Amino acid sequence: MARPLAEEQYGQFSARVCSRTIADAQPTRVQFELTYRCNIHCVHCYTDPFNTLDAVGRELDLHEISRIFDELADAGVLWMTMTGGEALVHPQFRRIYQEAKRRGFIISLYSNGTTVSESLADFLAADPPFTIDVSCHAATSGTFDRITQVSGSFNLFQQGVGRLMARALPLTIKTKAMTTNRHELSRIKTLVEDLGLDFHVFTTIHPRLNGDLTSTHYRLTPREIIDLEVGETADGCEGVCGSRDRAGANTLTEPPSDDRLFRCGCGTNTCTINPYGVLRACTHTTWPSIDLNTTPFAQAFARLVNQVRNARYTGASPCAACTAHVFCHKNPAMAVHEAGAMEAPVTHYCEVAFGKAARLGQTCK
Repeated sequence: MARPLAEEQYGQFSARVCSRTIADAQPTRVQFELTYRCNIHCVHCYTDPFNTLDAVGRELDLHEISRIFDELADAGVLWMTMTGGEALVHPQFRRIYQEAKRRGFIISLYSNGTTVSESLADFLAADPPFTIDVSCHAATSGTFDRITQVSGSFNLFQQGVGRLMARALPLTIKTKAMTTNRHELSRIKTLVEDLGLDFHVFTTIHPRLNGDLTSTHYRLTPREIIDLEVGETADGCEGVCGSRDRAGANTLTEPPSDDRLFRCGCGTNTCTINPYGVLRACTHTTWPSIDLNTTPFAQAFARLVNQVRNARYTGASPCAACTAHVFCHKNPAMAVHEAGAMEAPVTHYCEVAFGKAARLGQTCK
C-alpha cells in the first residue's frame, strides 16, 4: 500500500527551499520578461524605451521561450514571475502560460490589469497562477491617465480588476508612490481596502534600461519616502524594505562584513531573463549579461553567479564601508546611470538611507 505524501505549509516549504538554495546558488526563482510590449506608457516605466516595433521584433518566439523553459526546469527552477512590459499583451501569452504550467512552475503574473478581458479572466481561472500582482497608479481617472499617458486606462484597470475578483483569482494590488500620485495615496489605500485587499506601496523608481533618467524625476523626496516607509504615515504601507527596517533597527548599522559590490539578492538563487533571451542578475542590472541563445541556462547561471559574487569594491567609494548599507536600495546598475560608475554613491539613495537610520535612532557614517 502506497504511503500518503507528507504535507507541508507553503511558507515552510518556500523558506526551506530558499535557505538551502541561496547559499549554494541553485536557481529556483526566475523573473521572465516575456515582452517589452505594453498598451500604456507610464511616465516612470523603465522598459518603455523598448516598447517599439523595432525592439519588439527582436524578442524571443514561442519555440525559443519553450526551449528556455525546458532548461529552467532541468536546472531546478520552481518559481517563475511573468512580466514585461505587459506580459498579457504578448500575442502568444496563453500558449506561453500553458507551456510554463505544463513544466510545473509556480507562476506569478505582473500586470497593469487594463487588458484583462472576460475571455482572459476565464482562461486564468481555469488554471490559476499562484499570484497576480496588478499596479494601481491612482484613485481617479485624471491622475491615472496622466501617469499611463493613455486616456481611459483607469476605467480599463477597474474593469480588469473586477473581472479577476469576480473569479476569485489570487490578486494583489501594488502602488508606486511618486510625485504624480502622492496627493492620492490615502484615496488609493481606501480604494484597495474597499476591495478587501491590503494596500502595498513602494517608492523605488529606477532609471530606464537605456540609461534615460527621465523616470527618476518622478521620485518622491527622501523625506517623503522616509515618512511612508518608517515614519508616522507608515501604517498600512509597505515600503520596499520598510518592515525589515523597523524589525531589526538595533542591529542594522554595523559596517558591511566584506567588500562585495552586490549586497542584495543578486548572485543567490534568482535571476532575470529579458525578452531577447539575455540572462541577468536582476531586471535593472545590465552586467553581467549572458545570451541564452548561445549558452545553456545552467552554464550561464553558474557563470553569472561567479561574476556577481566575485565583484568587489576596488576604489575609494564611501559605499564600501557605509554603515547605512542595509537601508540603501542602490544597485550597481543605478550607479552607472546616475553617477557614472558601479561603485559610485547615488545621492538620492544616500539621503534616503541615512534619513531612515536617523528616524530609527541609528547613527551611521
